[in-house]
Amino acid sequence: MLNGKNFFSRYLKRIVIIAVAIYLAFRLQQTLQLLLTSMFLAGAITPIVEQISSFRIRVNRWKIGLNRVWAVVILYLFLLIAIILAIAPAPQIILELGQFFIKLPNLLEQIQLPKGGIFNFSQDELRRILQTQPLIDQAQNFGKDIVGQTFVFTLQIFNAIGVGILSMLIAAYMVINSDNLVSRCLRPFSKEIRQQVEILIPPITRCLGAYVVGRVGTSSLLGFCTYLTLSIFGIPYAGALGLLVAIANLIPYIGGLVALVAIFIAAWGVEFNRGAIALFLCFALQQIEAFILQPWLVAPYLNLDPFELLLSIIVGAELFGVVGAIVAPPIAGTSRILFNHFFASSSNEDLETDTKE
Repeated sequence: MLNGKNFFSRYLKRIVIIAVAIYLAFRLQQTLQLLLTSMFLAGAITPIVEQISSFRIRVNRWKIGLNRVWAVVILYLFLLIAIILAIAPAPQIILELGQFFIKLPNLLEQIQLPKGGIFNFSQDELRRILQTQPLIDQAQNFGKDIVGQTFVFTLQIFNAIGVGILSMLIAAYMVINSDNLVSRCLRPFSKEIRQQVEILIPPITRCLGAYVVGRVGTSSLLGFCTYLTLSIFGIPYAGALGLLVAIANLIPYIGGLVALVAIFIAAWGVEFNRGAIALFLCFALQQIEAFILQPWLVAPYLNLDPFELLLSIIVGAELFGVVGAIVAPPIAGTSRILFNHFFASSSNEDLETDTKE
């Protein structure tokens, strides 16, 4: 009877703790989101900080290196410079992006379609597709909202930057004190669980870090290179299109195609040779980013084949829209790491046991 009471009281305590945790999660949603963002960022920058801190300079007989504090400071100084360079032209680029969507119908009318049509579509059918009124109205309304609320968008950007800076500070504390934080968080658990978590932390942080650097970093670089290319060839809305490329490229497969269509529409009004060369170079930049930089920076750590990557994007977009499509790949990659560690390893152990028997 006493054992039954102890069993009941033990599980009652667990139920109460779980109920309190769920209640606090609903009541403290913003704080929880901030902590989760900070944890994601800490996991993403940890491999970079370790690379910087492992760098050594030989001076005579001594090797001088950096600790984690100075590694985080150097990384954040670089990020601060990048953020300042990105913020300075933000209002003008946002205004230019709004004007592009407002003038989209006029840009579409300038496109001269071949009389014979394309891909079994006649010229009239193609014209109706390009001038689909609901889509044009939505694009114009979106552009008007951007132009009319440029100041509001700028304030939202600064607000997001403020939240990002707070997340970066919390992430810096997590990275610098990661050993103590992990040991304190895992102290209530058994030795076996602590060992499992310590084994899983490095591949998960490498996965997150590779995705952040590989997607955000290369997308920003691609947007900047696109802006330079379009500016050199005199394509209008170069800044807006560069921003559109950087954002759209975060969505694999579909984003790059959408950005190319927008560049094609903007480039049609200029001289044919300049427009065609600019469009080809933008396409070439996308291919370099997709087939050289991404396989080098992301693929070895994401642990997903093309079908799994596409499936994760579809599921993420279905559940949470564009944001879901962006964050789904690292979540799927982390899930794959956990699956391989727990289920694949246990299956191999069972197979070895059956073989021995």
